Amino acid sequence: MVFSLLFTPLGRYAVLAVLALALISLGVHKIKQDAVAELEAAALADALRRTQNAINAGGAVDVRPERLRDDDPNERK
Repeated sequence: MVFSLLFTPLGRYAVLAVLALALISLGVHKIKQDAVAELEAAALADALRRTQNAINAGGAVDVRPERLRDDDPNERK
């Protein structure tokens, strides 16, 4: 019964429509998957950049013992 439907003109159009919908849905899924991966990569790059900036800023801190009693320039007065 189903195979005989495929050999009719209406059946061929129905099969083509189903195939077209399947291809479109696969394309949309692939585009969405790529967008999510791109956003995750951008977030990871930003986190790595922030971490590297924090490491660099921490390395630039003057930790000499004679500076222990200096005034804090960030203190509110």
